[in-house]
Amino acid sequence: MQRSLPKESGWDFTMDSYDVVHKMEYPAEDKIEGYDAFIYTGSAASAHADVEWIHKLIEFTAHLAKNHPKVKIFGICFGHQIISLALGGTCVKNDGKWEVGPTKIRTSFETENELIIQEMHQDHCPFVPQGFHLLASTDISVNQGMVSTTGAKYHFTPTPESRVSSSPSPSSKSSSSFPLTDIHIITVQGHPEFTRSIVSIMAAKRSKQGIITDNLKQDVDRRNEALPNDKAAGDGEVIGRIFWKVLGV
Repeated sequence: MQRSLPKESGWDFTMDSYDVVHKMEYPAEDKIEGYDAFIYTGSAASAHADVEWIHKLIEFTAHLAKNHPKVKIFGICFGHQIISLALGGTCVKNDGKWEVGPTKIRTSFETENELIIQEMHQDHCPFVPQGFHLLASTDISVNQGMVSTTGAKYHFTPTPESRVSSSPSPSSKSSSSFPLTDIHIITVQGHPEFTRSIVSIMAAKRSKQGIITDNLKQDVDRRNEALPNDKAAGDGEVIGRIFWKVLGV
């Protein structure tokens, strides 16, 4: 976010962090409206794990979306999945399929039909919940991101009939259908904050741990090395600038 903040904006970027894992710590109710946005980051945990801190995070997310519609919500990877679970979607393992490293995603942005984003996941959200528009997809993960606008009607239980096709449809247009400042929630399955060096280190570690195969790790390295220097972080800054535009910057 800091890297993509327009220098001429006049905005200062300040982030307060909350330990939702070990301390199950959240902002006081009377402080929530003092924030412009909440950012849900990535995590090594599974969003569908049956543990107390996950349940509490999902509960808080539903409360935040329902009762504080003026506060924007951004979700990244694990955050994208938590938001889906909180607002009528699901999150499951993708039949053993991993997406790791620089990945080309098809988007419904009017000016950006394809973006490259660094990824590291095997869990995915197989459909778009009611109240959301599909933002991006790949052949492996149909829901690579989603948006909702202020005033959207969310379901707080899974609605699998809301399944989507494998690519954004005309009805799923986002930035071309309404102003970005009308967006209430925006999520991405990938990691716009990751660079190729971060992903290469993570892939090497997970390969040694047996979490991903060595063949996949080598493929990630090949794809990262093929990136031009100005794309070392993929199109992460493009996503970051979109987040800022959602905030009106």
